[in-house]
Amino acid sequence: MDSRENNIILTFKGALSQEILVEMGDILRTKLILDKQIKKIFAVFVEMAQNIMHYSAERDFSEKEQKEIGVGIVLFTQNKSQYFITSGNLVNSSICERLKLKLDRVNELDSEGLKQLYKEQLTKPQENESRGAGLGFIDMARKSSNKIIYSLKEVSNEHHFLELTITFNKDVIKE
Repeated sequence: MDSRENNIILTFKGALSQEILVEMGDILRTKLILDKQIKKIFAVFVEMAQNIMHYSAERDFSEKEQKEIGVGIVLFTQNKSQYFITSGNLVNSSICERLKLKLDRVNELDSEGLKQLYKEQLTKPQENESRGAGLGFIDMARKSSNKIIYSLKEVSNEHHFLELTITFNKDVIKE
Protein backbone atom coordinates (compact mmCIF):
# COMPACT_ATOMS: atom_id res chain seq x y z
CA MET A 1 0.00 0.00 0.00
CA ASP A 2 1.61 3.27 -1.14
CA SER A 3 0.85 6.02 1.38
CA ARG A 4 1.31 8.70 -1.31
CA GLU A 5 -1.85 7.42 -2.98
CA ASN A 6 -3.82 7.06 0.25
CA ASN A 7 -5.22 9.63 2.63
CA ILE A 8 -4.74 8.90 6.30
CA ILE A 9 -7.99 9.12 8.25
CA LEU A 10 -6.68 7.88 11.59
CA THR A 11 -3.46 6.49 12.98
CA PHE A 12 -2.60 5.28 16.46
CA LYS A 13 0.45 3.68 18.04
CA GLY A 14 0.60 2.64 21.67
CA ALA A 15 -1.36 0.85 24.39
CA LEU A 16 -4.95 0.33 23.30
CA SER A 17 -7.40 0.77 26.15
CA GLN A 18 -11.19 0.65 25.96
CA GLU A 19 -11.27 4.43 26.45
CA ILE A 20 -8.92 5.04 23.51
CA LEU A 21 -10.93 2.63 21.36
CA VAL A 22 -14.11 4.65 22.07
CA GLU A 23 -12.37 7.91 21.18
CA MET A 24 -11.03 6.47 17.92
CA GLY A 25 -14.50 5.14 17.14
CA ASP A 26 -15.97 8.62 17.56
CA ILE A 27 -13.39 10.03 15.12
CA LEU A 28 -14.19 7.34 12.55
CA ARG A 29 -17.94 7.87 12.83
CA THR A 30 -17.43 11.58 12.15
CA LYS A 31 -15.13 11.00 9.15
CA LEU A 32 -17.27 8.26 7.58
CA ILE A 33 -20.70 9.73 8.22
CA LEU A 34 -21.79 9.45 4.55
CA ASP A 35 -20.53 5.93 3.90
CA LYS A 36 -23.29 3.32 3.83
CA GLN A 37 -20.85 0.64 5.01
CA ILE A 38 -20.07 2.48 8.26
CA LYS A 39 -21.43 -0.27 10.51
CA LYS A 40 -19.34 -2.97 8.85
CA ILE A 41 -16.23 -0.80 8.67
CA PHE A 42 -16.59 0.21 12.30
CA ALA A 43 -17.18 -3.41 13.43
CA VAL A 44 -13.98 -4.55 11.68
CA PHE A 45 -12.05 -1.63 13.14
CA VAL A 46 -13.22 -2.57 16.65
CA GLU A 47 -12.37 -6.25 16.09
CA MET A 48 -8.84 -5.39 14.96
CA ALA A 49 -8.30 -3.02 17.90
CA GLN A 50 -9.63 -5.62 20.35
CA ASN A 51 -7.25 -8.21 18.89
CA ILE A 52 -4.40 -5.89 19.83
CA MET A 53 -5.86 -5.19 23.28
CA HIS A 54 -6.26 -8.88 24.09
CA TYR A 55 -3.58 -10.75 22.14
CA SER A 56 -0.59 -8.46 21.63
CA ALA A 57 2.56 -9.95 23.15
CA GLU A 58 3.69 -6.41 24.01
CA ARG A 59 1.80 -5.27 27.11
CA ASP A 60 1.51 -2.05 29.09
CA PHE A 61 -0.21 -1.46 32.42
CA SER A 62 -3.23 0.85 32.29
CA GLU A 63 -3.63 2.81 35.53
CA LYS A 64 -7.18 3.75 34.57
CA GLU A 65 -8.29 0.19 33.79
CA GLN A 66 -6.00 -1.37 36.42
CA LYS A 67 -4.87 -4.13 34.09
CA GLU A 68 -2.39 -4.88 31.34
CA ILE A 69 -3.47 -3.99 27.82
CA GLY A 70 -1.99 -4.71 24.43
CA VAL A 71 0.28 -2.38 22.50
CA GLY A 72 0.07 -2.03 18.74
CA ILE A 73 -0.55 0.12 15.70
CA VAL A 74 -3.82 0.93 13.92
CA LEU A 75 -3.90 2.78 10.61
CA PHE A 76 -7.06 3.75 8.74
CA THR A 77 -6.58 5.10 5.21
CA GLN A 78 -8.53 5.59 2.01
CA ASN A 79 -8.02 6.18 -1.66
CA LYS A 80 -10.60 6.96 -4.35
CA SER A 81 -12.06 3.46 -4.40
CA GLN A 82 -11.22 1.75 -1.09
CA TYR A 83 -10.81 2.03 2.66
CA PHE A 84 -7.95 0.16 4.36
CA ILE A 85 -7.75 -0.76 8.03
CA THR A 86 -4.31 -2.00 9.01
CA SER A 87 -3.23 -3.21 12.42
CA GLY A 88 0.11 -4.41 13.68
CA ASN A 89 1.32 -5.96 16.91
CA LEU A 90 3.79 -8.43 18.34
CA VAL A 91 2.64 -12.03 18.74
CA ASN A 92 4.38 -14.97 20.36
CA SER A 93 6.25 -17.01 17.75
CA SER A 94 4.62 -20.16 19.12
CA ILE A 95 1.22 -19.19 17.67
CA CYS A 96 2.39 -18.14 14.18
CA GLU A 97 1.69 -21.44 12.48
CA ARG A 98 -1.83 -21.56 13.94
CA LEU A 99 -2.46 -17.95 12.83
CA LYS A 100 -1.28 -18.73 9.28
CA LEU A 101 -3.56 -21.77 9.10
CA LYS A 102 -6.57 -19.77 10.28
CA LEU A 103 -5.92 -16.85 7.94
CA ASP A 104 -5.18 -19.06 4.93
CA ARG A 105 -8.34 -21.07 5.58
CA VAL A 106 -10.45 -17.91 5.73
CA ASN A 107 -8.82 -16.53 2.57
CA GLU A 108 -9.46 -19.68 0.53
CA LEU A 109 -13.24 -19.52 1.08
CA ASP A 110 -15.89 -17.64 -0.86
CA SER A 111 -18.81 -15.88 0.87
CA GLU A 112 -20.86 -19.08 1.17
CA GLY A 113 -17.89 -20.99 2.56
CA LEU A 114 -17.24 -18.21 5.11
CA LYS A 115 -20.88 -18.35 6.18
CA GLN A 116 -20.64 -22.11 6.71
CA LEU A 117 -17.32 -21.82 8.59
CA TYR A 118 -18.85 -19.13 10.81
CA LYS A 119 -21.72 -21.47 11.72
CA GLU A 120 -19.32 -24.36 12.38
CA GLN A 121 -17.13 -22.18 14.59
CA LEU A 122 -20.12 -21.19 16.73
CA THR A 123 -20.57 -24.83 17.78
CA LYS A 124 -16.89 -25.53 18.54
CA PRO A 125 -15.49 -25.32 22.06
CA GLN A 126 -13.46 -22.18 22.79
CA GLU A 127 -9.67 -22.43 22.37
CA ASN A 128 -7.55 -22.07 25.55
CA GLU A 129 -5.91 -18.73 24.61
CA SER A 130 -9.05 -17.31 23.04
CA ARG A 131 -11.17 -14.62 24.65
CA GLY A 132 -13.95 -15.17 22.12
CA ALA A 133 -15.53 -17.75 19.89
CA GLY A 134 -12.76 -17.67 17.26
CA LEU A 135 -14.92 -15.76 14.82
CA GLY A 136 -12.79 -12.62 14.38
CA PHE A 137 -10.98 -13.38 11.12
CA ILE A 138 -14.07 -15.00 9.62
CA ASP A 139 -16.24 -12.04 10.54
CA MET A 140 -13.76 -9.50 9.18
CA ALA A 141 -13.55 -11.31 5.83
CA ARG A 142 -17.33 -11.59 5.63
CA LYS A 143 -17.89 -7.92 6.38
CA SER A 144 -15.25 -6.64 3.94
CA SER A 145 -15.97 -9.12 1.12
CA ASN A 146 -12.21 -9.17 0.47
CA LYS A 147 -9.29 -11.39 1.39
CA ILE A 148 -7.34 -10.57 4.54
CA ILE A 149 -3.87 -9.34 3.68
CA TYR A 150 -1.39 -10.42 6.32
CA SER A 151 2.26 -10.84 7.11
CA LEU A 152 4.19 -12.35 10.00
CA LYS A 153 7.75 -11.05 10.28
CA GLU A 154 10.19 -12.54 12.75
CA VAL A 155 11.64 -9.92 15.12
CA SER A 156 13.23 -12.35 17.59
CA ASN A 157 13.10 -16.05 18.48
CA GLU A 158 10.16 -15.32 20.78
CA HIS A 159 8.19 -12.80 18.72
CA HIS A 160 6.85 -12.06 15.26
CA PHE A 161 5.18 -8.86 14.08
CA LEU A 162 1.67 -9.54 12.77
CA GLU A 163 0.29 -7.07 10.25
CA LEU A 164 -3.31 -7.37 9.06
CA THR A 165 -5.02 -5.28 6.39
CA ILE A 166 -8.74 -5.38 5.69
CA THR A 167 -9.99 -3.65 2.55
CA PHE A 168 -13.45 -2.25 1.88
CA ASN A 169 -14.49 -1.31 -1.65
CA LYS A 170 -16.32 2.02 -1.62
CA ASP A 171 -18.58 1.13 -4.55
CA VAL A 172 -19.89 -2.01 -2.85
CA ILE A 173 -22.96 -1.22 -0.80
CA LYS A 174 -24.18 -4.21 1.16
CA GLU A 175 -26.62 -4.16 4.03
